[in-house]
Amino acid sequence: MLNSGDVKRLAVEVGFDACGIAPAGALGDDEYPLREWLARGWHGDLGYMERNVEKRMDPRQLQPGARSVICCVSAYPPPEEVESGERKVENGGMIAAYARGREYHKVIKDMLFALRQRLGIDGKVCCDTVPISDKHWAARAGLGWIGRHTLLVTERWGSWINLGEIVTTEECDRYDAPVARGCADCNLCVAACPNGALAADGTPMLDVRRCTAYYTTHHTRELPPDVDPRGYTMGCDICQLACPWNRL
Repeated sequence: MLNSGDVKRLAVEVGFDACGIAPAGALGDDEYPLREWLARGWHGDLGYMERNVEKRMDPRQLQPGARSVICCVSAYPPPEEVESGERKVENGGMIAAYARGREYHKVIKDMLFALRQRLGIDGKVCCDTVPISDKHWAARAGLGWIGRHTLLVTERWGSWINLGEIVTTEECDRYDAPVARGCADCNLCVAACPNGALAADGTPMLDVRRCTAYYTTHHTRELPPDVDPRGYTMGCDICQLACPWNRL
């Protein structure tokens, strides 16, 4: 059986900023409205999101016999505009904060493999490319909550974070509980998006077809004339820059 204190201490030792642990089980539709999002067609041409829905909702489908999901947070520097009010321009366009530095997939995977080895356990290492919702599991593990911009928000780092998990068959002596959503009635991220990409009904849901990052990140797509990228050529930070938790 895993000792939660040891897991969290070792996670920090291998380079993570925080760690939470949740019992493996199915996410509810209220936690992760994946099926509703797909039904709305808000995934655009991201056909891969239609595959492995059950695995995305239940890590026991991803890792047979899974009992625990170890969720890890790696914070990255916020964009300079948080402090200066100005935007950083590179190569003729603005670059989202997450894309300005390290290749986070490799860094996080390396740290997860190191953590798994230090713990001496078997488990599935996950970071973006595996059909599991990193942010929704981090929320269940008490590391933050899902903001209306659909990203995980933490009290300490806001949403300037990357995430990764180990889905393991090991039980843990103590699991973390989800925290209360800290957005209250705030609507700043929804209002800030120049293209109306975020659900206006309060559901944390994004219409990728209206999102600048959809056109500038995954692969080249023609930008519709009614989508304003506001100068971004890689990703987009606009909704995050509006979030009060990102200015603490």
